[in-house]
Amino acid sequence: YCYRLVSIEMHDGVEGIGEQAFWYCSSLRTIKLPGVRVIEKNAFAGCRALESVEFGDKLETIGESAFQSTSLRSIKLPKVWIIGTGAFQHCDKLTDVELSENLGRIRGGAFRRCPRLRRISIPLKSNLLGGNDVVFNNCDELSQVDIVGGIHKTISSLLLDSWRNEMND
Repeated sequence: YCYRLVSIEMHDGVEGIGEQAFWYCSSLRTIKLPGVRVIEKNAFAGCRALESVEFGDKLETIGESAFQSTSLRSIKLPKVWIIGTGAFQHCDKLTDVELSENLGRIRGGAFRRCPRLRRISIPLKSNLLGGNDVVFNNCDELSQVDIVGGIHKTISSLLLDSWRNEMND
């Protein structure tokens, strides 16, 4: 509840952001996290003015509801392994998401209720999307899915049936 905090710029030595560290900092607009590896549960949840986050290439985990109910418009994750349950849910202004080919798992509801989300760039991997709740629930504007990653040698390596079924859910 640091109402006057407007921006955060971490140095390379900061490797983690703790649970609820910047929870409901209502004036926070921009963040730079070059060396951060782990962002824990609710770290920036409720930061309604938050429009821009610069993620570094060391990021491994984004915790549950870490950026819930922010004003992020675009997300570019150059490297992340796990995106937690509800990590970006209720981001009403989010339109574009770029995920890296290193991504291993997106937990349920990670982008739930992002009504303006139009485009995602995502790797095509088996069991990438998961949880009891679908990842892109109530993302009614989602119309473009770009596949990132390496070149597939055969059509059977694409795992189209399971991936399509997960996306349809």
